[in-house]
Amino acid sequence: MSSSRPTALESVRDDSLFELEQALRSIRTSSPRESTGEAWCVAALCHRRLALCALLSEADTQGFFVHLCHSAHARLHLLRRQGEGLALEPLYRCASKAFSFVDALAAGQLPLAADIARLEARSHEPSVEYEEDFLFHHFLHQLTLALHTGATPDLPALLDRWQSVIQEDRSAWLDVCRALLERRADAFNEALAEVVSERSLFFQRLTRDDGPNDELRRTEGAIFMNGLALLRLAELSDMETWREYPTLPRLARFPPGRPSPPPSDWMSLEGLLHD
Repeated sequence: MSSSRPTALESVRDDSLFELEQALRSIRTSSPRESTGEAWCVAALCHRRLALCALLSEADTQGFFVHLCHSAHARLHLLRRQGEGLALEPLYRCASKAFSFVDALAAGQLPLAADIARLEARSHEPSVEYEEDFLFHHFLHQLTLALHTGATPDLPALLDRWQSVIQEDRSAWLDVCRALLERRADAFNEALAEVVSERSLFFQRLTRDDGPNDELRRTEGAIFMNGLALLRLAELSDMETWREYPTLPRLARFPPGRPSPPPSDWMSLEGLLHD
């Protein structure tokens, strides 16, 4: 008898389910992985991977949506635990590696994204992130809060600081954020297209193997999650965006306001199967 070999995405899904099970066990037993924040971040990452697998392997937009919400709820839970005194390691508390905020925006969950943004780090962690990476994410956090609550953070100053950090260099990422802040749709779309091209080149240059690089290429390389968040903020700012961009398929973009799963469902393996 012959057995079919799992596809690459099926392998990613199986590995993610296994890692999620281990992370949830660490959280429930208050292991050292839980107290540093590692287990929480691994659980969120597994849900993001499962979201990407659902969309890419089965065009399952509901599975994509649900797992993005699970990722966001996991992060929010961790940030609230930090507020209660959990001492997170820098890698797990820094803003630029906290992808779950982006997942909330991509899922169209503005209140959830705003809740996360309020609790994320407001200064960069030099030991684990570049300042320009922090500034990109901090800008998105503050813009989200401005759109959701009417807050008035000094967003131009954030972008000016970013320019100061990179000095005379030009950044398409900075360009897209400036256009977003100034609500210049044409400039936004052109800068976003440039960022998409830069990402494509990055993934083309990744060493081809059967390990992490291949997994990254097949998941994050195929769907530009930060791009989905940028598009969400542009749409919330009443800006006209293009119908399609490479790695930003229309299938991954749905209207905001869809009811999210219960906030605690991210901790249940039984909730991973979708009809």
